[in-house]
Amino acid sequence: MNEFQEIARVRDGELRGQASGAGARALLAAITAEEPVKEPRRRPWKRLAAGALVTAALATAAVVGPSILNPPGSATSYANSALDIRFENNRWVARIKDPFADPERYEEGFRAVGLDVKLQFAPSSPKKVGKIFSMGGSAEGTGESTEVGMEFEPAGCEIDTPGCTLILTLGTTVTETVIKAGRPAKAGEQYANIALSDDPQGSMPGYQVKGKRVGEVEDEIRRRGLKLVYQIIDPSPEGGHFVDPSRQNEKVGRDWYAWESHDAARGEVRLLVTDQPVAPDKPAADNVKDPGSGAG
Repeated sequence: MNEFQEIARVRDGELRGQASGAGARALLAAITAEEPVKEPRRRPWKRLAAGALVTAALATAAVVGPSILNPPGSATSYANSALDIRFENNRWVARIKDPFADPERYEEGFRAVGLDVKLQFAPSSPKKVGKIFSMGGSAEGTGESTEVGMEFEPAGCEIDTPGCTLILTLGTTVTETVIKAGRPAKAGEQYANIALSDDPQGSMPGYQVKGKRVGEVEDEIRRRGLKLVYQIIDPSPEGGHFVDPSRQNEKVGRDWYAWESHDAARGEVRLLVTDQPVAPDKPAADNVKDPGSGAG
């Protein structure tokens, strides 16, 4: 017998019928007697889908929400660095914080409350600061409309002093308009309006220039420390005068005549002059020299 014959062998015939033995049957019965535990099926796609829907809803609200909650024109008040506008006593009251602001800042405020109003300020003489020059649109006129007004708060204050506020009021019938008004002029800015120097708020209150010789008026203007510029005019036989651009570079003589003086800017007077004599106490039509009279 060799060494391989010593190895234990198991033959198929020896195992035949073992599965149906008493032990096997007992084990099979124990296994099949217990209920199988069912693991709940997870559906992660449902959670993902729900999350996606919430995210989408929030994103939509972020875009649509503000326009639904506060659509353009639904506000009754708005404020930015240029103005504060509110609906008070059945009218719009705009308090101007900065009369030097970019006009777009005013339009922004008016748009927020549903008004198409373009407010423009121009440099003006002191007399015209806070006054409306012109209007157009649904409030046609020159500042006399009861639906549009401009005033100071408190009344009579000066806009460049602390606590003084310029107020624009608009009635409910004013929906779109262009308003031009005066503001204080900065140094060097030319006034947008015509301001007579002899007005009480002018640079030479009460000083009448019409008919005086240019030399006399020049001396008075310089005595007051004012800058002088000239505008050469030609009196019209029908009254009034006209300006010929081609004459503006002519040398003005001290023996010429003064017609009128305007405040052109802060500290600057524009003297309207002519080489024709002007009688201050007669209508303009009678103030024109007859070229054939030989009068000087």
